[in-house]
Amino acid sequence: MFWIGKKIYSKDMAENRKRQDGRKKADKRAKVWETRLSGFTLIEVLMTIVILAILAAVAVPGFSVWLPNHRLKAAARDVVSNFQLAKLTAVKRNTNCAITFNQAIGARTYDYVVYVDSDKDLEYDAGEEVITRKCWTDYGSTSYDFSKGGGDGLSFTHNDEGLPSIAFQAKGFPINKLGGLGMGTVFLKNTNNRTTSIVLSSAGNIRIN
Repeated sequence: MFWIGKKIYSKDMAENRKRQDGRKKADKRAKVWETRLSGFTLIEVLMTIVILAILAAVAVPGFSVWLPNHRLKAAARDVVSNFQLAKLTAVKRNTNCAITFNQAIGARTYDYVVYVDSDKDLEYDAGEEVITRKCWTDYGSTSYDFSKGGGDGLSFTHNDEGLPSIAFQAKGFPINKLGGLGMGTVFLKNTNNRTTSIVLSSAGNIRIN
């Protein structure tokens, strides 16, 4: 037994009081967390939906314009990269490496094919090594700009199969089927009517206009 003020408390009574105080604190903390984790109110949910709808209405039109333009740029960059790859392959292997447009391989027609032109005729033949092959459908809404070039979006000399074709020689210079300079342009556009062109010069330089 011991004195606290004017009241007499036993040791057991003091321990019970401590336990009760501990339970009250625990209950208070539990209520606080329950309040924090109780979720959103209906008004909060509705406000969130309204805000998301407004953001979507603003973002979607901008994205629908941005994406075709991005894909057009990607297609143009890949043409440059693949022309450079053809040039490097020709120099490295000391042979001709050709690019032929609208070339069929098997059951599919590709917008352009880069291949090792073993017989140097600027025509793809079965068994010749294909370096890469591309379709504009790989870039979504990108296509040839048929209002440019010879009506096919290209200004390269045709090979004997009637397909636009050029080849890089071992020294890195482009030639056409006639043995002349293989300069020319690829004209591209997208569904936003945005256009671009990839120009190959007689010196073998490649640029995007």
